[in-house]
Amino acid sequence: MNRRDGAVVVALVAVLATLAGAVVAPALGPAPSPSAAPTAPPEVGHVQGVVGRPSSITPLTARTQVDRDLVALLFRGLVRLGPGNTVLPDLADRWTVEEKGARWTFHLRSDAVWHDGAPVTSADVVYTVRVLHDPDYAGALAATWAQVQATALDERTVRFDLGDPVGGFLQAATLPLMPAHILDGTPVAALADDPFATAPIGNGAFALVELTATEAVLEPVLPSVEAGGPLEDPTAGEPSVRTPRLARLVLRFYDTPAALGQALAAGEVGSAADLPPAEAVALAAATPGASLVRYPSTTLTALAFNLRTARGPFADQRTRRALLAVLNRTDMITDLLGGAGTRAATPIPPSSWAFDAAAAPEISYDRSAAITLLRDVGWKRPAGAWIPPGATKPLAVALLAPEQAASPIVYATARRVAAAWTALGLATTVEALPPREFVDRLRAGEYMAAVVDVNMGLDPDPYPILASTQARTGGANVTGIQDPALDKALVAARAPGTVTTRLKAYKALQALLGALQPMPTLFFRDSVMVVGPDLSGPVSRPIADPSERFWDVIRWRSGR
Repeated sequence: MNRRDGAVVVALVAVLATLAGAVVAPALGPAPSPSAAPTAPPEVGHVQGVVGRPSSITPLTARTQVDRDLVALLFRGLVRLGPGNTVLPDLADRWTVEEKGARWTFHLRSDAVWHDGAPVTSADVVYTVRVLHDPDYAGALAATWAQVQATALDERTVRFDLGDPVGGFLQAATLPLMPAHILDGTPVAALADDPFATAPIGNGAFALVELTATEAVLEPVLPSVEAGGPLEDPTAGEPSVRTPRLARLVLRFYDTPAALGQALAAGEVGSAADLPPAEAVALAAATPGASLVRYPSTTLTALAFNLRTARGPFADQRTRRALLAVLNRTDMITDLLGGAGTRAATPIPPSSWAFDAAAAPEISYDRSAAITLLRDVGWKRPAGAWIPPGATKPLAVALLAPEQAASPIVYATARRVAAAWTALGLATTVEALPPREFVDRLRAGEYMAAVVDVNMGLDPDPYPILASTQARTGGANVTGIQDPALDKALVAARAPGTVTTRLKAYKALQALLGALQPMPTLFFRDSVMVVGPDLSGPVSRPIADPSERFWDVIRWRSGR
């Protein structure tokens, strides 16, 4: 895996939001029915409302959140998410890994098929990776798989050779596969707008039977989840689930959270998703009988300071600690997320298997401590305005953020940060930019400070955003920090090894991150689903994308 992209690049959420708004809705029509028709399905279905519309429904070309939602229902990978932080077999029923983690071999299930009846084979795996390597592929996954080579050993066996072994490769293997027998020969640059992207043939527990401008209708494909299959969950503490319990699942599209809220109140939908956290919380409170399922997300909102020069105003870690200590992050979570979030001590999510609460104690909200730290560093405040060490004039900070329409939460957070710093005596204004300009400015180092979103992933890897190599080679280290001790800890944490070995490495890394504060962390937000009284079954677990709420969808029940 490429070290430039183990975690999602800064401001990804903002970029995706803008791209979703810019996409032109395709001409939609009925999708072909799956060849493996359901037999003896359950008797009831469910309608879930989502904000947004589909555009390109394939694992590698999905543009919108609704695209990713549909991909999660229609396609599967070699492995899948299980309860808690587990990863379970899916299209592969077993795998082996060499001791140093450089070679993985997966054995595919003999009964895995595409919805048109064709078998899922190693050719599909090799084809999917080949698309990711193609120069015409422009998706975010390209860099992640750049140093991974896939080789078909036989029809059901595939080997991965990792040029840069990392401990989180099994998590990467959740990547849904593309059907080689349908798409091989289609130019990679044309995949996003190929007819397949609006009439996809998947391999999951549900198949798309109808797609219109207002909704997607999915029905279970029972042969893909037969007894003993990969979607059974022996750890769930109840009798084996062999088929989806929903006879039909409909995703209904809405353009705004307000419209979706009205639909839930009117009983047009039985649940609501893809809402901003605060709006989901408010909607649940206003809807009789509704409840919330909160999925701890790996999306981190953090501060980025330009640390490219050792003499900059934020170069001393005590300054960064002070500017974090003056921020009331609890109020931010309450006001901006409706309480659906968690304070962050480091870039390692509290919901992660790698998190150690004792390794890096949180920096408390303490204005007096912040003032003391600034004075210890050499800042002066002769007339109520702070002057950095070695300077003669008060510092004025331009705080970069994505524009409000692109990323409301990050923009609102930047406004809160600017107000707190200004009240402290550090005059701060927010400079809101279109997402692409925002990212370009960060990468070029043309900024003083910024508020950013970073998706740390379920196997968190801060290397891409903090390692020295990623500052020198145009990677995702937009702060420019270069610290040899931190580099060593980052490499140790991402290296393959036993759980015990990796936990020890992550503990050391978190301690160092807490001390250095290279990118002071504010909070992790939750992904929230509003569930009406007729839906039962969804269970919370950590997720990296809202579409992963469907990890246990075959266990969902509806009373309608």
